[in-house]
Amino acid sequence: MVNLNHDERKNIWVAASDGDLERVKELVESGISPMIADENTYTPLHAAVSWNHHSILNYLISKGGNINITDEDGDTPLFSVEDLETAKYVIELGGNPFHRNTSGLTAAEHLEEEYPEISQYLQTLTGEPITGSSSSAGQPSERNSDPTNLMTSDLLERVKEIMTDAESRGVTENDPEVNERLRQIVTETVEGSVGIGRLIGSNGNSNGFDLPPSMGANNLETVLEGEEVDEDQLNLDDSNKRPRL
Repeated sequence: MVNLNHDERKNIWVAASDGDLERVKELVESGISPMIADENTYTPLHAAVSWNHHSILNYLISKGGNINITDEDGDTPLFSVEDLETAKYVIELGGNPFHRNTSGLTAAEHLEEEYPEISQYLQTLTGEPITGSSSSAGQPSERNSDPTNLMTSDLLERVKEIMTDAESRGVTENDPEVNERLRQIVTETVEGSVGIGRLIGSNGNSNGFDLPPSMGANNLETVLEGEEVDEDQLNLDDSNKRPRL
């Protein structure tokens, strides 16, 4: 049986917070899961993200860690981000910006007050209304010409076209062809963009995320448009940021 605390030595959550990669490796290689949760359901992945330790995060993912693992509040590691570059890195690793916690909030909404810059970045990925700030409010023309925002608009239009075609053919929302077309256009749209990463992963890839069975064509269109979706449909999950160790 593995001793999580090793008496006076660091446990995996403290090691991940401290950026102690060697200690994290030692614990994982001794049999501790990279996704093990403490009594507050806080995981090493949440800790590494909160403290901007990219090398530890990358190691945990390489050992089977799920970048979209949730705590008791439904918060994924993306909800623990405090640095813009780390937010972009989490997205590159397959972090899901559309995920909602048990309070019904996305990471963008959760981070809006304390980290508006990160929130606005995530909003460009999800299509949520961009919240105002001193810089953005005074420069509406820049907002309209931002390539990322134009990319999101193009994605929405292409999704709508697929939805219309699917409805006209009478196919179900779980139709494999429809889901493959959606996966393809998102992949094409984000390819080459900075910091977007994989919005849709391949089936069975724990580091990406697929269209869940309950999020068929119509629901995906609604989410991308930022409209409210019934929680039962999307199996929504919550959030109060876990305090740092």
